[in-house]
Amino acid sequence: MSNQPRPDTASTAMRQPLLSMRQQAELIDGLVGRCVMSGGSAAAETILIIDGHTVENLVHLANRLRRFSPYEYQIEQMVAGR
Repeated sequence: MSNQPRPDTASTAMRQPLLSMRQQAELIDGLVGRCVMSGGSAAAETILIIDGHTVENLVHLANRLRRFSPYEYQIEQMVAGR
């Protein structure tokens, strides 16, 4: 898999400012929170309605993770303080 953003997603992701890592985590947490039953267990299936703004944020997140992926080991070592 290429580390470069796909052409169809790159232009979409450039329309808005980047989310911080904290904001990206909150975005994912919000989506996951909509996939959990009231008792806390994961739903077997979920239908989500996601607006265009959220799609753009997810595209940005996917592109950022692709760019970071070659350096995953180094990032983990730096965060762990090794």
